[in-house]
Amino acid sequence: MRKTQLILLRTMLLLFFISGLKVASAQNYHPFPDSNAIWSQVFTDGQPLEIDTYQYGIKGDTLINETWYKKIYLLNDTTYPLQTGQFCGAIREDDQKRIFVVECSCTYPGADDNEVLLYDFSKTTGDTVYVGEEGVGPWGMPLVIDQVDSVLINDEYRKTFHFDGYPYFWIEGIGSTRGLFSPITWQPTGYQEWDLICFNENNEVLYLNPEFSSCFPIITGIEEHESKPGKVSIHPNPVTDVSTIDFQTTNHSNSKYLEFYNLYGEKTFQMNITGKEKIYIHAADHKPGLYLYRIQGENRLLHTGKIMIK
Repeated sequence: MRKTQLILLRTMLLLFFISGLKVASAQNYHPFPDSNAIWSQVFTDGQPLEIDTYQYGIKGDTLINETWYKKIYLLNDTTYPLQTGQFCGAIREDDQKRIFVVECSCTYPGADDNEVLLYDFSKTTGDTVYVGEEGVGPWGMPLVIDQVDSVLINDEYRKTFHFDGYPYFWIEGIGSTRGLFSPITWQPTGYQEWDLICFNENNEVLYLNPEFSSCFPIITGIEEHESKPGKVSIHPNPVTDVSTIDFQTTNHSNSKYLEFYNLYGEKTFQMNITGKEKIYIHAADHKPGLYLYRIQGENRLLHTGKIMIK
């Protein structure tokens, strides 16, 4: 009897230890990069068609107002070591997980040497983040966090910050999926859009937008990355047990496929949904995390969106 109890006790201690490791891993903070990092992003205007890509990188130090910052440049190339071009501002992180920028003239008209808040990774659900010159962000209002989650990158969890009424999100240690400077950049409307294509640190891709095949694509048409119109609903989302995906695209393709991609841009799931209007997704069939889904037709992207698996 004592032997059985001892085995049970050891098993419980082992499970407790493993659980503790997972919690500790999930709580590790990933600071903002201070060197060897590239953000590749794209600006699209659909009317008239205009597609411009930008690559920003961090290289070197500068002293502004008696405070040390890391310098940010537009890049002349997309390889390491970084080949710097136009100076675009300077960035620093304090000991409270806040990211500040000054002289951010590339995307912030009228920027001067007044420091402004770019990101705050210390906040939690329900908090308000006051970014930019007036603290009101790109939509003319403060950003209210309605959900803090996490995503698995390189076997480590990073927090993700989702905002009420804001279609993009922040990733700890990377920034916004709308682009490096997006929290203080004017928000385009209508057919205009900013998107982060890729984040590369120490010559390693940590985030790749699944609508692109590489960090530095040659873009020739808006179809290569624009989400196509259609009607898709996922309920509930996040998926905690079983969720229903209802879809009715405007393009009646003879064959359709549903695909899931993780934040590395890797395809993790594919299903033939030809002739179907509804399918069921089971959380147990997927690793927890944030995924971008695609509905593919015959050599044509019909719809894209996001789905969270708990």
